[in-house]
Amino acid sequence: MAKRLTGDEFVRNLLDSTLFPREEIATILEPLRQSALDGQAIAERLVAAGKLTPYQADALRERRFEELVIGNYQILDRLGAGAMGTVYKARHKRMKRVVAIKVLSRSVSQNEKLVQRFQREVEAVARMSHPNIVMAHDADEAEVGHFLVMEFVNGRDLASEVKQRGPLPIPEAVHCIVQAAHAMHYAHEQGIIHRDIKPANLLRDIHGVVKVADLGLARFNDSFGRPTEEMAALTQAGSIMGTVDYMSPEQAMGLTDIDHHADIYSLGCTLYYLLIGSPPFPGNSLMAILLKHREVPPPSLCAARGEIPASLDSIFRRMVAKKPEERFASMAEAAQALESLPRGPQPQAKQTVPSATPRVVPSAPPQTAASALTDQTVDLVPGAVSRRTMTAILVEPSRSQAVIIRTYLQGLGFSDISILSSGQQALEAARNAPPSVVLSAMFLKDMTGLELARRMQAEGPLSAVGFVLISSESDAQQLGSLSQADNVIRLTKPFTADQLAAALAAAAGTSTLPRSDVASNPAGKIRVLLVDDSDTARGHIRRALTGAGLDCITEAKDGEQAVTLLKQEAFDLVVTDYNMPRLDGRGLVDFIRNRSSRPSVPVILVTTETNAAKLDAVRQLGVSAICDKSFPLEVIRKILERRGEGNV
Repeated sequence: MAKRLTGDEFVRNLLDSTLFPREEIATILEPLRQSALDGQAIAERLVAAGKLTPYQADALRERRFEELVIGNYQILDRLGAGAMGTVYKARHKRMKRVVAIKVLSRSVSQNEKLVQRFQREVEAVARMSHPNIVMAHDADEAEVGHFLVMEFVNGRDLASEVKQRGPLPIPEAVHCIVQAAHAMHYAHEQGIIHRDIKPANLLRDIHGVVKVADLGLARFNDSFGRPTEEMAALTQAGSIMGTVDYMSPEQAMGLTDIDHHADIYSLGCTLYYLLIGSPPFPGNSLMAILLKHREVPPPSLCAARGEIPASLDSIFRRMVAKKPEERFASMAEAAQALESLPRGPQPQAKQTVPSATPRVVPSAPPQTAASALTDQTVDLVPGAVSRRTMTAILVEPSRSQAVIIRTYLQGLGFSDISILSSGQQALEAARNAPPSVVLSAMFLKDMTGLELARRMQAEGPLSAVGFVLISSESDAQQLGSLSQADNVIRLTKPFTADQLAAALAAAAGTSTLPRSDVASNPAGKIRVLLVDDSDTARGHIRRALTGAGLDCITEAKDGEQAVTLLKQEAFDLVVTDYNMPRLDGRGLVDFIRNRSSRPSVPVILVTTETNAAKLDAVRQLGVSAICDKSFPLEVIRKILERRGEGNV
């Protein structure tokens, strides 16, 4: 068990970490100056206030300072690790932009050839500027080693999606491959061959946009001015680079004259995986798979999945032809062939629960939020505006972001949309003609979106206007005092049209949760099971629960321990994290809903998880609410109200 720190020890760790400047730390700790709190309690308070993430609090307690700051970036969370290094979610100290940072492992950094390969990845990504390729922001070397700063993709890789969901619908799989093909055609025009196209290197964000990642094995047709012998040393004859399940025959033979046809082959194998759920040439050994790629004819998509049209099977077979010259001449030609297929049902946009402060946007019923908004009246929330009077003021300094949101609004039936760039302009426009709703970015030219919301709340005629605050996750610390504002919904970027529709419907409604203290609810002795592997996170949630009058709390450190407790006693409410060892939140919810003695017990998922597919899966299992680690009291209040009405 980790040592429990005194308050002074935790503050000393915070000062030593360089996570924040000393003067900022003094400001952060000022509200706690008169409190005799130990280190754990201070950490819980700072997490609750949005000053620290649970990951940062745990790292501070254990003095893992190298995992807190890398160059100009504050580390927010650890996303994963592989053979080449570790990937973190981070935020730039000054720009506040959330990014992904790939750090070369110390053991790998001692290998000159692997460092050269990492440098190639840096150079390859830096040359890319395409909506379907993960963008590079920065590259440098720090005490932790070489690192690459990349765009943070709010989504998941296609390999994980297929593992969880099974084979994708045909139109959805084709749509993903077409996007990747366009990206790789662009890369090929820049003289870059990926050489490791596979499902795990195709990331899909919550909007359904596919982005190609990991150019670490890219081979350049030009050598960036390097001597020929240096390039030869990086890719020697006889060496095999890539992933065998998706590797072209010429790569399997260790040839050095690999061109864009190899990527076409790998993308064809990826198409097979998305449609069938397994690679096209399975085998018991690496050598067996390599030989199949070289010698065995490609399998039939139609034979493996009967509803696949012969025209798609024909395209696949051409993409994975054994001889490069028999494949499509270019990625653009392959994309065109796929796009010319008869159009079936288009893939539906994923729906996730928008992160809302102070109120939780309700999950959409079978009729989607978007379709509800475009009906004659909005029926998600009582009192929502009529379609005939749907007007909006959009306050967004970014022209490109404004165009995207305006397109969404027009699709939802808004006919009168005023796009402004400052808070003062928005106030004047709203005073002249109060709109149905105001949508605002967090950072404006003259004030913050939060300040705009407060000023509207202070003006009687404008206080009833619905307000949607569009913010990034890094803005969360700005939102603490927003919890007392009526008619204000926070919508986290990026978002889908359906998420925007749900936020608009909630903001436009007049029905809000009661402002009375939760303790006034006839809760009785509600037995709560709290499940989280982080001591800091559990402490924060426990404080929120006890503050709401719920003091009968049993704690578990992972889903497996929670299952044992659920088998031994009955609980009235379960509050659980998602990412935990041994059994995660999804597995726990699945057990409760399908195999426990009390399948109807309400379950609140409290998590920093942003993966749309993961959250969708938990929603499908019947989770009662999903919220972030701030765990607003409104969530508890809503659950208790439903319980009192017998609706949980």
